[in-house]
Amino acid sequence: MRRAFSGRLYLIVWALVAALALAGCQRQQAQRQAPAPQAGPVPDLGGRTIRVATDATYPPFEMLDENKNIVGYDIDLITEICKLANCKPDIKSTAWDGIFPALQKGDFDAVISGVTITAERDKTMDFTDPYIEVGQVLLVRADEERIRGLEDMADKSVAVQRGTTNDETATQLQKEGKIKEVKRFPTFDLAVRSLLNKDVDAVVIDNTAASGYMGTNPNQLKIAGEKFTSEGLGIVVREGDKELQNAFNAALKVLKENGTMDRLYQKWFVEFKPS
Repeated sequence: MRRAFSGRLYLIVWALVAALALAGCQRQQAQRQAPAPQAGPVPDLGGRTIRVATDATYPPFEMLDENKNIVGYDIDLITEICKLANCKPDIKSTAWDGIFPALQKGDFDAVISGVTITAERDKTMDFTDPYIEVGQVLLVRADEERIRGLEDMADKSVAVQRGTTNDETATQLQKEGKIKEVKRFPTFDLAVRSLLNKDVDAVVIDNTAASGYMGTNPNQLKIAGEKFTSEGLGIVVREGDKELQNAFNAALKVLKENGTMDRLYQKWFVEFKPS
């Protein structure tokens, strides 16, 4: 019995060894035949936290809601970008005056705040591809009847946020004699407040933000005339930070193609009704 049992055991062991060897060969063959893993369309940032600065006084791009949370188009956009690039946005509201020096100092990794891409800024910082096109307009009081466009501003005053492209445009128009006076404020909130208080005749501002302030001040404001500039807005990173720039650009491309950008535009520039 012992010999007969040992013989069957030998056969069983031999069969198991043969089966395992065959499985190993098949697995190796399958591995050789399997296609190499493909890199995703968006670079993986490895779950890292991205410190993002924004000036939350520019509705509907960025603003505080009734619970003091930072919300807006730009906030949703950077959140969607990080979903694709595997990062975590840590968003802080920062005064516009110091937002770029803080980025260059290393306090932040990126700035998203309705920033116009300009050749001058591009000398010291890097931008993503433009994610939206805007144009500057004149924002006036709803009962304003004297101003129909820039042609009526030679004896009028305007307010702007200091250090913006709107400031640059108004300054140039003043040099050309097309605007009488330019008053500068640290935020657009204060510029618009100055307009409503009748301290100035108009505010030079991007058309999208003008619509935002018209929403937050119903029946008190309107746009006079047509857009007189065309500008692309981009996300800013420190000069040479190709890792973030490439990841953000790849994510923006995907978000444009999959309809997310259109959905965010609809949410914040069409359906948005401020409380």
